[in-house]
Formats: sequence, C-alpha cells, structure tokens
Amino acid sequence: MFILVIMVYFFLSVFEFMPLYKKKLWSDFWTNTILGIVSFTIAILLSIDVNFPSPATPIRDLITSIFGK
Repeated sequence: MFILVIMVYFFLSVFEFMPLYKKKLWSDFWTNTILGIVSFTIAILLSIDVNFPSPATPIRDLITSIFGK
C-alpha cells in the first residue's frame, strides 16, 4: 500500500503540478503543492497504520460553542 500511495502522488505531481509550474500560475501552483504535501503526509501515515486523533470532536465543540445546543 505504501508503494501505491507514492506512485499515485508521483503521477499527481507530474500531471497536475508541472503544468501549473510551466504556465507560471504561481498562486495555484503553491496552493496545490502545500495541499498535496499535507494530503501525501496523511496518506503515508494511514498506509503504515499510524493512528492519529480525529478532528471531529474539536470541530463539534467549536460549532456547539458558537451556535449553542
């Protein structure tokens, strides 16, 4: 699974990030690069069975504190 994740993100970078770089669309390129790195990191962690806490509880608490019950 680890190798599959790396291959998918390699193809994603070739077919998605390189055209943006060649067209010099810098804001789109950097936005996609940062989001790609974050999602790649999460995908690698999930593929090697690293458990990390769900953000659902803090989000629910935030929404409850804003809007009430």
